[in-house]
Amino acid sequence: MQTKWLFVLVMVVLALAVSGCTGSDDETVTYEEDGVTVEYTASAGSEDDWCPVGSSWASSNPGTGEEVSMKITGTEEIDGVQMCKAEFNSNNPDDEYAKIYYMWSEDSERFSWKYYDADGNLVSEMTMKDGKMRFVAEDGTVTEINTNN
Repeated sequence: MQTKWLFVLVMVVLALAVSGCTGSDDETVTYEEDGVTVEYTASAGSEDDWCPVGSSWASSNPGTGEEVSMKITGTEEIDGVQMCKAEFNSNNPDDEYAKIYYMWSEDSERFSWKYYDADGNLVSEMTMKDGKMRFVAEDGTVTEINTNN
């Protein structure tokens, strides 16, 4: 499974969790497509929570041994703003990243993506804060974009 498609699926899962489509009890939905098993679990009471801690998503392919997962792990305060924190893991050797930490604010005005390789080295990162998007590439190149214009 390609990482870019996984991000789309992760965002759908997060939208479902936040939108209230998951019910009031812990709920697990499992389905299989093309030999890949996907499981989504929403934590109890997450339908009204912008940060449904404990909600998770996992995909596995028994044929290849590939596994990818995402779990909302908690909140953290950064620069006085409460941020929700999720962790993505992959053992797919074709994926550029093995671990990604994603954090976002309740108002979606701030976010942070940090990408790590299989050895735990920070590969790149992308942040949005105060209307400025900042990208740090693997080679250390920094690109900033003002989104307030």
